[in-house]
Amino acid sequence: MALDTKILVIALAALIVGAALGAVASTLLAETPQENEEPAGEAAVTATPSQAASELSEFCSVGYGLLDKIKERGVLRVGTSADWPPYEYIDSEGNFAGIDIELAKRIAEGLGVELEIVDMKFAALFQAVQSGKVDLVIADVAMKPERLQAVDFTIPYRCETSKVIIVKSGDAQSYSGYDWLAGKKIGVQAATVEEELATKYFGDKAEIVAFDRVYPEMTLALKTGRIDAMVTAPDVGEVVLAMEEGLEIVDSIPYFGCSTVVVPHCAFSLKKEVSQIIWDLLQSGELQEIVEKETAVWLEQQGS
Repeated sequence: MALDTKILVIALAALIVGAALGAVASTLLAETPQENEEPAGEAAVTATPSQAASELSEFCSVGYGLLDKIKERGVLRVGTSADWPPYEYIDSEGNFAGIDIELAKRIAEGLGVELEIVDMKFAALFQAVQSGKVDLVIADVAMKPERLQAVDFTIPYRCETSKVIIVKSGDAQSYSGYDWLAGKKIGVQAATVEEELATKYFGDKAEIVAFDRVYPEMTLALKTGRIDAMVTAPDVGEVVLAMEEGLEIVDSIPYFGCSTVVVPHCAFSLKKEVSQIIWDLLQSGELQEIVEKETAVWLEQQGS
């Protein structure tokens, strides 16, 4: 892997760690009285060691020692939302397929266990890993510092620089920029970066409509006129266009972000091992080969 790519991965990992430490430090500073400040009654009394230990135990109850539990169980449970081709989807034979599914297979193989895919709505994935319903989440999840309050991240495995806007071909010629979207309905997948960006850029002049799944629900809504445009990831958008006639990418929204594997808090050994597997796949070029192969497979299936 090129040196600048290595530096990018290390820098991003450092930023995430820094954000986490900053959040912890801010909390501690906010809760610590100044030297000349009087405690505000009994409620301000510092927690006892036993209370602190209890809170820490609860915080780490799912993640601590999780790697040992996975190996003892012999199965890695990975949560995903199989509606985001070419990253995760259900193929014509009813099997889970895509880039993230192949990554999950490599991780399970590296850990020496079997793989179990647990499919659910994207918005339910974080609670699933917090509660222990799944061990990891691999669903093209964007690395966002605020998400560290609920879950933890491995190193990133992909990055992108924009999101795309898709409209019907009949509207493509009249599209004149962001102002064209004023008064219109814009579709996004619920609880995603796309929803946040659409709200940020167009929320004051358009109606943002959230869908559980990009395909077929949101795509069908666009084709039938229930929404006027949709915002999605570039590679997902290209796949949707290959699947469905009469749609075009007309614009983009600037965005830089990276995707990661989600793990529960305190899953220290699991996070380390999964990060090492991802690093090895990046360094060897195998992950890029997976991306290219799985995208081609998906496009070929749609053309058959």
